[in-house]
Amino acid sequence: MAQFYSPKRRVTTRQNTQIFTVTVSDLDPFGQGVARHNGKAVFIPGVLPGEQAEIQLTEDKRQFAKGKLKRLLTRSPQRVEPRCPHFGVCGGCQQQHADESLQQQSKLAALGRMIARETGVSVPPEAVIAGPQYGYRRRARLGLMWQPKQQTLQMGFRQSGSSELVTVTRCPVLAPELEQLLTPLRACLSGLQAVKRLGMPNWCWRTTGRCWCCAIWMRSGRPTAKRCWHLPGKMP
Repeated sequence: MAQFYSPKRRVTTRQNTQIFTVTVSDLDPFGQGVARHNGKAVFIPGVLPGEQAEIQLTEDKRQFAKGKLKRLLTRSPQRVEPRCPHFGVCGGCQQQHADESLQQQSKLAALGRMIARETGVSVPPEAVIAGPQYGYRRRARLGLMWQPKQQTLQMGFRQSGSSELVTVTRCPVLAPELEQLLTPLRACLSGLQAVKRLGMPNWCWRTTGRCWCCAIWMRSGRPTAKRCWHLPGKMP
């Protein structure tokens, strides 16, 4: 029996330009606001439980949808001013606009739902054991990109949902010993002869001996070949 191949029709997804109002009822494990629209869950970054907002859909699936905030109509008492000047553009943090109590309770509730779904056992809520809200990260991986038009080295973290870099001058979740090195590290790397071939630097703050260590990957002529520099040193 002969079988004839017929290519699948290309489906073009049109962006929904309609703006509508929703009320967020919960946060998902990633800090996105969760609302209901047309019988399905809609996930909206930057909106907190109890807040009303005008949103626009960016993705519309059969069982869920994603939206972006267009205008905030009401503010939750648990909304706070993010400490980081790059919040909302940098993809590193998602919940700095929520106070510490809301962050902890939403993550605790998400963990309880996951345990109940996987085991069928409802776990009673426990007191959250939490560390400091800021200054706790002792390791970071930064992206580097040489900008030929500006003849400058760009250093930072990836944008949310993108491979583009956000130039970072401050990062309050880093240990203070690391945060204060952001600007000097970029200046140091910019002065290297191999500045156009640098990859992602990984550096961490070690309490033992109170020193910092930076490992830098270099792109060579071959796509798969890499070299690593370790630059230990005493903190000033």
